[in-house]
Amino acid sequence: MPDLTSCCRVHGGYCARCEVLVGLVGLHVTGVDRNEGGLRVHVESGQAVVMGCPSCGVVAHAHGRQTVELIDAPCFTCPVRLSWRKRRWRCPEPLCPVTSFMEQDPDVAPARGLLTRRATVWAIGQMRRENASVQGLARQLGCSWKTLWRAVRPVLEAAAADEDRFVGVTCLGVDKHVWHHVSTKPVDQGGRGPKEFTGMVDLTRDQDGRVRARLLDLVPGRSGEAYKTWLRDRGDAFRKGVEVATLDPFHGYKNAIDDQLEDAVAVLDAFHIVKLGTAAVDEVRRRVQQDIHGHRGRKTDPLYRIRNILRAGQEHLTDRQRARLQTAFAADDRHVEVEVAWQCAQQLRSICPNTEEVELKRFGPRRVAVQSHRA
Repeated sequence: MPDLTSCCRVHGGYCARCEVLVGLVGLHVTGVDRNEGGLRVHVESGQAVVMGCPSCGVVAHAHGRQTVELIDAPCFTCPVRLSWRKRRWRCPEPLCPVTSFMEQDPDVAPARGLLTRRATVWAIGQMRRENASVQGLARQLGCSWKTLWRAVRPVLEAAAADEDRFVGVTCLGVDKHVWHHVSTKPVDQGGRGPKEFTGMVDLTRDQDGRVRARLLDLVPGRSGEAYKTWLRDRGDAFRKGVEVATLDPFHGYKNAIDDQLEDAVAVLDAFHIVKLGTAAVDEVRRRVQQDIHGHRGRKTDPLYRIRNILRAGQEHLTDRQRARLQTAFAADDRHVEVEVAWQCAQQLRSICPNTEEVELKRFGPRRVAVQSHRA
């Protein structure tokens, strides 16, 4: 049985199995090499087609092939280079400014691009889903930071300019975002740009009732005016479609919602509600500690020893931790304030995950509610 399982010894044609593995429609694999730098896949287009000059439209003549090297998505734990033997065409029209040109396939790579289309898509996907850095991705691709960023930046700018992502948003979230690696210096003094941003997120539920959080936009500044301006720029159709507007406990965002989203229900997200309740317990503990002992918490103080347990949900506590809580509460009658605050925070914590919308209080004619966005 000589070579019955071989897929590459094809005489007078191309190997279909190799082409399925490489996955470039319209290109045929002619060879694969591996060295210390990674894989090198050699491809070429198949049978020639009638080609017209892109400038004058006259039917061009074949003028040989030229190999172009492209950076492809990594495969089998190593960088990949795509050696594409492109056809070169010559325009026979003497008055045409285009003397010769090469074949192009925008599905494989853009004209004069250094990365394949799928390598760019792969890099952007790693940035979005895995929070990967440009430098780390460039190292996996075997190229420089600038080479990768030149390919990725136009795609990101085109996506940012696409208004279609705002269609169908019925639940809109807003929160601040801070770049901790960016200083507060102005750009003209060596700064790297704004440090604080306002982020808008699509929290609309799908047909199964699940939230697929999707970042819509980031604008410089953390203020109600920044959010108000962004809402105003979206237009009437977008604002009328928003039924629920979530926010963190920042009154500037609430003012923007009142001004621009008159028909939407203003909602405080469950995360911020639980965070505020936990912070209140910590504040009560510190106050009672000062009133009783006259100093900050020390490792021998009962309340200081349970400070971390007070921040946890009671459903996560072990029997030993529950016993430590009761011992600390019973150590002094004045600890009852901390016990009551902790019980209230636990009740608030239990409400948020199990209730779709709980009205807390009213600001004039408008409702402020708590909504859980857990899938």
